Amino acid sequence: MLFLAVFCGFLAENFREGQVEHHREKEYMRSLIQDLNADVKDIDANLELGAVVAEKLDSLVFILNEKDPNERAYDLYRLGSIAGRIVRVSFNDRTSSQLKNAGTMRLIRDADLSDSIQDYWTAVKIDESIAQRMLDIQSKSADIAVQVISNKYFQRLNPSNPFAFSISKDAKLINSDPKLIVQLSNYANSRLTVLYNYLVNIRETKGMALRLIEMIKKEYHLK
Repeated sequence: MLFLAVFCGFLAENFREGQVEHHREKEYMRSLIQDLNADVKDIDANLELGAVVAEKLDSLVFILNEKDPNERAYDLYRLGSIAGRIVRVSFNDRTSSQLKNAGTMRLIRDADLSDSIQDYWTAVKIDESIAQRMLDIQSKSADIAVQVISNKYFQRLNPSNPFAFSISKDAKLINSDPKLIVQLSNYANSRLTVLYNYLVNIRETKGMALRLIEMIKKEYHLK
């Protein structure tokens, strides 16, 4: 009888622990869905911004490659101010950090779901690597740009909004050295190429996020 009581107690404790772990698993997945939805929203915003930036970068390269880009200095100032905006998704790592660092991925019992989560994290890592490459190019381009343009032709319209400004119609390049212009064009073209790649990748990552959300909802009966 004593053995039976101990055995039953052992089974009850295992059952209780299993229930607790399943509850934790479901809460992690609920939190992950929130993070994925936030990622999708930010991806959409950056896809929209990225399309605008890509268009301006393309025009910027075209003008810089003209015989005398100084003749269209105003357009260079105007395009450069938009083309210089940062396109980068801020992926949420709130839940993923907990799952990775606490070793709680073991709680996810469905192997296909676990693999899909891992695949998504890999895609995010690739996206972040491409985004960093864009920032590196942009930083080098900025070092050249400050030798070519002058901030005196910019007029801030709203101190609290860095994107609210006007450009003087008499804007001129302060340095039209062909070597600097070529470098600026090369950096702009390189960033455009990387940006196109980035937009393709984050669009695919968005698709992965949406499919993962549906998988989680189905597995855990979440709305």
